[in-house]
Amino acid sequence: MNLTPDFSLVVQVVLFLVVWAGLSRLAFAPTSDVLERRRQRTVAAEQQAAAMVVSADGDRDTYETTVHERRQLLAANTATARAAAQEESARVLGAARESANQALNAQRDAVAAQVEAARAVLGASADDIARQMLGRVTGGTTR
Repeated sequence: MNLTPDFSLVVQVVLFLVVWAGLSRLAFAPTSDVLERRRQRTVAAEQQAAAMVVSADGDRDTYETTVHERRQLLAANTATARAAAQEESARVLGAARESANQALNAQRDAVAAQVEAARAVLGASADDIARQMLGRVTGGTTR
């Protein structure tokens, strides 16, 4: 039996610890730092994106409110303009009707005056024609 202690296991453990310490300083720590910075940037980007979404929602609400108000204002302006146009149209039509009625009344008065003048002339002519006809029928002239 061999009673000399086997130090190979101790050497292996010591070598493992040395390699672990070297890798820890040269590989594990820098890799861990890079991963941590990446995680922080990712979290910051997610937070920034969430803030942008909230801001966009607020801007959209403001936009929709503004558009709604502008549409109401345009509708009110359109209604006012339509009412003014209808009033103007009614005024112009009323003036045209009044003018047409005045012209029609003037024409009626002129025609009535012409009828009266024609009746007067025809009335005088009718008496002459009646005398002439009576004279022809009776064979003589009566005046």
